[in-house]
Amino acid sequence: MRKQRDLPVSIYRILLYLSRMRAEDFDSRRLVRIERATGIDRKELRSHLEKLTDLGLVECIDEGKKGRGGHPQLHFNITPVGRTWRSDIGRLIQLCQRGEYYPESFFYLPSDSF
Repeated sequence: MRKQRDLPVSIYRILLYLSRMRAEDFDSRRLVRIERATGIDRKELRSHLEKLTDLGLVECIDEGKKGRGGHPQLHFNITPVGRTWRSDIGRLIQLCQRGEYYPESFFYLPSDSF
């Protein structure tokens, strides 16, 4: 069972990982990579990405290709507005770390070595 994280940390991790990926680098396994790196399961990740797209923090790109199950292969990129929100959420998390609401490890992705 995966650790439950609160909403700001989940959103921050998704935006951080998307900002580290190159926008032109499309791959059918991209969502799996985001899922593994952020520690968020696929259904929850899909829900977060849809909401972040509606808010304009992430853009969804459909290249018209179909996956194994016939589902469209969607790619997500962070927008400039998303980068700004990522920094703001990061500052909130840092403040919560200083106040000892979050342990130090909440700020980093599981793929980071610290």
